[in-house]
Amino acid sequence: MACGPSARCCGRILLDAPAGLGRGFQLATAFADEAIVVTLADPASQRDAARATELLLAKRDIPVRMAVNRVSPKLFTRMQSTVDDVMDLVGLPLLGLVPEDASVVLAAASGRLLIDFTEQGAAKACHNLAGRLEGRRVPLMKLKK
Repeated sequence: MACGPSARCCGRILLDAPAGLGRGFQLATAFADEAIVVTLADPASQRDAARATELLLAKRDIPVRMAVNRVSPKLFTRMQSTVDDVMDLVGLPLLGLVPEDASVVLAAASGRLLIDFTEQGAAKACHNLAGRLEGRRVPLMKLKK
């Protein structure tokens, strides 16, 4: 897409910032129009996500949502926790869940795109996340225990 000086670009850029709250975080969020904070189900990751959310919202008044990556229903059961608990701790609305999926590692190891490797599991979850980012109503996946 080419944008001239009088045209407003309507494309989207999704930038995966490095973990942590250092310079990479600051650069990635300095000009963002919206943000997705990604966390894992473990308490340390949730605390980091909550801190990132605080810092981001202190500097910017933009929409921020959360994605929970590598979700394992068995882990939630063992931790006596739920996705609602994660939302409460991080303080953000849920954009989506991405299940733990060995296909991610296998696709990366074979140098293939995940969607070319499989259309289920994490690939389907990422497709659903993209749909929600585009404003479509996409139900959350049912995760297998």
